[in-house]
Amino acid sequence: MKKLLVVMLAMVLVVSLFAGCKPAGGGKLDLSKRKFKIGLVTDVGGRGDRSFNDSALRGLETWAAKVKYVEGGGYQALTDDEYKASIPDDLKDRNIVPLDVEPIVLESKAKEDYIPNIQTLVEQKHVDLVIGVGFMLAGAIGESAQKYPNTKFMLIDSTPVDANGNPVNLPNAVGYLFKEQECGFLVGAIAGYATKANKVGYIGGMAIPPVLRYEAGFRAGVKTTNPKAQIVGQYTNSFTDAALGKSAAQSQMALGADVLFHAAGATGNGMFQAICEKGAPYWGIGVDVDMGLDPNLCPARTLTSALKHVDYATYEAIKSVVDGTFQGGAVILSLKDGGVGYAPDHVKDVISADQIAKVENLRKMLIEGKFTIPEDPKAVDTWTPPTGF
Repeated sequence: MKKLLVVMLAMVLVVSLFAGCKPAGGGKLDLSKRKFKIGLVTDVGGRGDRSFNDSALRGLETWAAKVKYVEGGGYQALTDDEYKASIPDDLKDRNIVPLDVEPIVLESKAKEDYIPNIQTLVEQKHVDLVIGVGFMLAGAIGESAQKYPNTKFMLIDSTPVDANGNPVNLPNAVGYLFKEQECGFLVGAIAGYATKANKVGYIGGMAIPPVLRYEAGFRAGVKTTNPKAQIVGQYTNSFTDAALGKSAAQSQMALGADVLFHAAGATGNGMFQAICEKGAPYWGIGVDVDMGLDPNLCPARTLTSALKHVDYATYEAIKSVVDGTFQGGAVILSLKDGGVGYAPDHVKDVISADQIAKVENLRKMLIEGKFTIPEDPKAVDTWTPPTGF
């Protein structure tokens, strides 16, 4: 009888142990025991923009924490297969592995939310790293990094500035910048080959440096492969209004543009709405992430996407904190180091194998430093395109 009681007690203990391992909250994970806390403040585009913010969230939640967000709050664990599938082909050789961190995300509905959100992450959540998503948080990150010298800060798309807009160089703050002109150039080269009307369109959000670099690269790429093509450009002054993106796209198509590229965040979702409604022969080019994989946009008419690996930059910043190698300053990511690229989507269905080979040759020439691309759209008019590709 004693032996039976011992066995039964052991079985109860085992069952209790496994019950304690179940995710808390109806399948949601309790991440509070993880070693590092990583906070992230979105810009006004927020979660679900299918672009910039979602890319940063992938770097934090999917890759660093190996979790997926549960609608309404909380997380569930990713399977190994889901994790592997989340890493794009051009980053599979970058040794992206889970970092066992706790993600804490605060969304900003207006620019006035930036500093209060950061304050919450530092003073109440006690995070090890605060990530600011986007150029618009440069002041908030700069001011906060000065106020909280014992907390590390990472800013995407800019370097931190003080309250007067002056750059600040702090040991606890790093800015990650990208050579958007390089991926903009590659999709521009593809657009130059793809257009049948010899007229293409560009839709920008706000005329901030990263968006201007996208435009400069796009114009240079079109000029390289199709110097006769005309470019119709327009800025919406918004990253959040899809209706403005749709209106801009409709105007450009009415002017004869048959290939359109946007660098306008969630505003650009409207461009894809307009293209989906029109169908052939119109093509859209996405930005930041591979928008051809998004069933909520217009995958059937997505020619390619200019990839800016905000996800990889976010992951690398988190890894530097985990590894103890974090340094303040600036990091510039390019084609050469996996920072930017372009998505295949429907490229092979629209342009010839010979033209694809030429685009690839241009990509290799860029990596090898055989030519450079202007960062200012106005400079493209006097810029001399590369030859011999």
